[in-house]
Amino acid sequence: MYSPAQSSQRHSGFTLIELVVVIIILGILAVVAAPKFLSLSEDAQVSHVKATGGAFKSGIDLARAVWAVKVGDGPAENLPVFGDSDDNHVDFNANGWPAQHYYTDDEESPKLDNVEDCISVWEVLFQNKEPTVSKSNSADETDYKVSYDSSVPAVCMFSYTDNPNLSITYNSNNGSVVVDSDPSS
Repeated sequence: MYSPAQSSQRHSGFTLIELVVVIIILGILAVVAAPKFLSLSEDAQVSHVKATGGAFKSGIDLARAVWAVKVGDGPAENLPVFGDSDDNHVDFNANGWPAQHYYTDDEESPKLDNVEDCISVWEVLFQNKEPTVSKSNSADETDYKVSYDSSVPAVCMFSYTDNPNLSITYNSNNGSVVVDSDPSS
């Protein structure tokens, strides 16, 4: 039943104009804020590679310190660096930098000269095998892909799988570790 009291009550709600204004304001906010949120993923990748590169460099420097104390000059084969088990031994080149990790080898002067050597150095430094690494042409899903260019001896490049423009380069000639953290390069 219709009553006069009901007709005098005002219906509350949004008018079409108010809804359109709110939608326009939300659209403007989305256009302004979206690039900020989209770059967060890239920032996280850069941070991950920088942290991994720093940890890798710390491991290289720690191994070098052990070599300096225990050997001091020249190459070293199967030097226990991170513990006494075979998994913790490192082979050092003539310059005293980690070159490989093969307990069964018997090289007079170990050299980092292939992808397998790069992977072995990575895995001995990162004891729990994290972050993971594999050959660049491997189908394995790993955090980093490693490549070795024989025209640049004793240098490994570890490219971040999620963004190949981010990488870590290790030069076993001088122990340098360079992090390329420019995602657009």
